Amino acid sequence: MAKLKEVHCDVCGDVPSRELLKLHGSAYHECTGCLLIYAKWVSQDYVEANEEAFASELKHYVSKASDQRRVKKLEKELGPYSQYRKTNKFLEVGCSAGSVLLTARNLGWDVHGVDISAAATEFGRTNWDLNLHTGTLESASYDNDTFDVIFSNATLEHVELPLSTLSEISRVLRPGGIFYCNTVNWDSYTRQILNENWFLIAPTHHIHLFTPENVLMLCEKSGLKHLKTWTTGVRLQANAPESTFVTP
Repeated sequence: MAKLKEVHCDVCGDVPSRELLKLHGSAYHECTGCLLIYAKWVSQDYVEANEEAFASELKHYVSKASDQRRVKKLEKELGPYSQYRKTNKFLEVGCSAGSVLLTARNLGWDVHGVDISAAATEFGRTNWDLNLHTGTLESASYDNDTFDVIFSNATLEHVELPLSTLSEISRVLRPGGIFYCNTVNWDSYTRQILNENWFLIAPTHHIHLFTPENVLMLCEKSGLKHLKTWTTGVRLQANAPESTFVTP
């Protein structure tokens, strides 16, 4: 088992928190100050732990790029973002090897991606000629107001410092651009029914969980204007909810 370290709320720091659920040697806590939900104990080397997990899944992920049904679905999903085209720059945060970016590039976007997985980003650069940064969004050091669209799917729950990441998104997203984020909803009916048996409950990897309330809080503190939050329904195999953030 990986060695764990105790952490505090990314927004409020070392303030009292309320334990919500304990499992896998860790526990989810809710900050009493801002209501952010976070894993109280995480891996001491979170980058290494993620590298091991995602490198083992790389072959499966890469195969998605040749799944034509998935590609057609992505084209339909990304198509509406063309209305925001001004700089023509599209960024994916948590891009893995970049299969989403391949579709965005085919739609005419100048695509960029960031991911902490060295194996995934190296594959995308070498095999798909994509402009991918290995590391956090903050370490990529993009210029202010660069991107029309910033896209993130199943990533924000893995981020160690969500407020820092969202603040950086606010900085590099041009005024009037759009940020789309699909992440995990703690308030899901499925989670309430299955509790620790819900497959998205995984404090060693899903180290932050979100609610409509704490999404609004993070938007306000990071300088993003909230546009819409929606969820995808209730199933025994739950889908992740989706939130959209935009700049003023």
